Amino acid sequence: MIRNYFKIAWRNIRRYKLNSTLTVVGLALGLACGLLMILHVQQELAYDKGFAKADRIYRVTQEDISEKNQQWAATSPILGIEMQKAIPAIQSVVRFHRPSPDRVFSYVPLGGTARQFEEKGGYFADSTVVDVFDLQFVKGNPRTALKQIDAIVLSEAMARKYFGHEDPIGKRIQDDLEKRPLTVTGVIREFPFPTHLQFDYLISMATFYRYADKNTLESRVWAGFYNYILLDKRSSRSEVEARIPEFMVKFYQATGQTRKQILATRRTPIQPITAIHLHSKLEKEMGINSDITYVYVFSIAALFILLIAAVNFINMATAQAFNRIKEVGVRKVLGAHKEQLIRQFLGESFMLTLLGAVIAFLLLQLAIPVYNELTAKNLRFGQLFTASTVALMILLTALISLIAGFYPAWFIARINPVTSLKGKKSQDSSVTLVRKSLIVFQFSVSVFMIFSTVVVYRQMQFFRHKALGFDQEQVIAVKLYGRDMQDKASLIQQELQKNAAVTNVARISRLPGDRFGVDLFRPLGQLNEATACRFMWADEQMLPVLSIGLKEGRNFVSKVDGAHFSFILNESAVKALQLDSPIRRKAVAFGDTGEIVGIVNDFHFASLHTTVEPLVIVQNPGQANYFLLKTKGNQVREMVQFAQSTLARLSPGSLFSYTFLDEKLAQLYDSEQRVGNVLNMFAVFALFISCLGLFGLSAYAAQLRRKEVGIRKVLGASVPSLIVLLSSDFLRLVLLAIVLASPLGWWAMNQWLQNFAYPIAIEWWMFVVSALLTILVALLTISFQSIQTAVLNPVKSLRSE
Repeated sequence: MIRNYFKIAWRNIRRYKLNSTLTVVGLALGLACGLLMILHVQQELAYDKGFAKADRIYRVTQEDISEKNQQWAATSPILGIEMQKAIPAIQSVVRFHRPSPDRVFSYVPLGGTARQFEEKGGYFADSTVVDVFDLQFVKGNPRTALKQIDAIVLSEAMARKYFGHEDPIGKRIQDDLEKRPLTVTGVIREFPFPTHLQFDYLISMATFYRYADKNTLESRVWAGFYNYILLDKRSSRSEVEARIPEFMVKFYQATGQTRKQILATRRTPIQPITAIHLHSKLEKEMGINSDITYVYVFSIAALFILLIAAVNFINMATAQAFNRIKEVGVRKVLGAHKEQLIRQFLGESFMLTLLGAVIAFLLLQLAIPVYNELTAKNLRFGQLFTASTVALMILLTALISLIAGFYPAWFIARINPVTSLKGKKSQDSSVTLVRKSLIVFQFSVSVFMIFSTVVVYRQMQFFRHKALGFDQEQVIAVKLYGRDMQDKASLIQQELQKNAAVTNVARISRLPGDRFGVDLFRPLGQLNEATACRFMWADEQMLPVLSIGLKEGRNFVSKVDGAHFSFILNESAVKALQLDSPIRRKAVAFGDTGEIVGIVNDFHFASLHTTVEPLVIVQNPGQANYFLLKTKGNQVREMVQFAQSTLARLSPGSLFSYTFLDEKLAQLYDSEQRVGNVLNMFAVFALFISCLGLFGLSAYAAQLRRKEVGIRKVLGASVPSLIVLLSSDFLRLVLLAIVLASPLGWWAMNQWLQNFAYPIAIEWWMFVVSALLTILVALLTISFQSIQTAVLNPVKSLRSE
């Protein structure tokens, strides 16, 4: 009997090729899209959970609970060590410190040419990192690798880059900036799971302690280290947190603050390591973290896509089942029971669902490389075969099969054999209502996703085209490396200026879009306390190169006379400092006194995710890390070549590295851009899957009304009027979907826009564009069948009467 059921199922698939194809393809696309999003979400949720001790590892942060309420990921160099002494529950401490500026390493093999690279992904680290984070050594001794001075441990990829197939252990890499050799003492495997803790090399903390000054190493207020603590197995987070306030009082009393001041202005929260990637956007993070909001967005999108596919499958399967009323009548007359008919329909439904699932896996294997390129992820097809994902697929297949097969089987099995043998198609109101409701649901989701895509696109366009308060076009940033280039910076600047393609050359410490350091700035004569401001260092050419407008006062001059420092403030700094007449006022920063010489208009030196903060520009080109070259017209390539040759001539052996300022600023919104790209893709798929279902149902509806159309043509109805007749019912459903989805889309996107300091306004035309696009696609889908039926010769449609 079962064999017979499958034989009949296969015959029906072959007989109704179009409907079967649309049903299976729609389900396969929906399952593939849904699974892709589920993989994405799974990877996001898996960050840092691969560490064996992940449930006991915490990062120590610090929070200023004054009016600015800033929370820092980096903390004091000795904070973790002192916490371990004071709180017995802390088993171990690991500290990381990022070298500044980025390192330049080189290695010269025997008889070969130097291999020199800039390395941005590395830290000084305590030797305890090996045990706390379970580093897997490929080469070297884990117990001693990070205990020696001038010792460096490399990732496998970095070891291959410098040493190829040579054994790197014992060999020396030259730190070109510090003019110091580092001995390779180990090679470690990259973490096989996603983690916020990304590095290509680790230098022993003993090296940092060997060369750093004592004041730096013992500072309690410098936020320069990342402190991680490992709790012992018997202790809990709450136990540690309960003892932190008393520890803080003892720790910060050395800074001269009273107990009351410390408790009123400082907190030292600890973060679970597994919460950092999705729940942490603190000052001075190790890298750019994601956001739990996007996990919710992708989870909802996955659910919507799967629901659309399931609804589409159920709708198509239901419509197909009602084409077989005569077959059901014959089976009943020949003695088939209701239970047998239900089993047959369920079997056929399962067969189609299984076929869709197989195709979905094939599509997914093809889509993953494209998706990885689009989102900068590293998803793998093998990740699908986890217990949870396989269980989900089995559950979805069973559920969709059950609903798609049981509902039509149960309904048709009840039909009177006499009625079914007459071949009457069911127009039962409950069946029609369910079918129409499912269509409305499908298109509501499609409209919601299209509208969301439009809003995300507009926000991205706003980021790209908003006036930032300075000119980013035709500006090349060339990095200064090492003391040699710093000493020759003035000479190099003069040589670069001689090129006819250069309008101007400036020196600057940080590029717009980089993280600017925070420190205290105190105008002399003020009654209020010093205010925390962002700082950058530059020369007198910075304002002209970036076309930043002076609001008051003057620019820096080439030779500083009088004060050791000169300061230029932005408007936000003047407001924060509550200065009525700031020009020529003396102020103190970093222990040195200088004069405020100018006020500039606010400009967006950080991303548009935040408002403009108080900024102090200090005239001190000796602290500069970049040349800024303003070029003319289309001579950018020539200018890059000239800059490279100039640096090679004046500072031989220095690495040449450059970036375009506008491209760097665009990278600030990579995360949102990728989310937008993914939403674009899945909005298209959602609409396409919905239209597949609409195409099949419109074909079914047109088939039911063929004789009606034939009679109307005989009685004089025109082809356009018949097309409108056949299309109007479905268009009404699409219009209803638009009405239902629009308020939901407005609410959801309004919530998303609250994450930005400069959100766009949701305008009426966005609703219109989403609605018109949906109507146009739906109309094109329906029209094919409507036109085909309307132009049919009435003799053919009425010949059986």
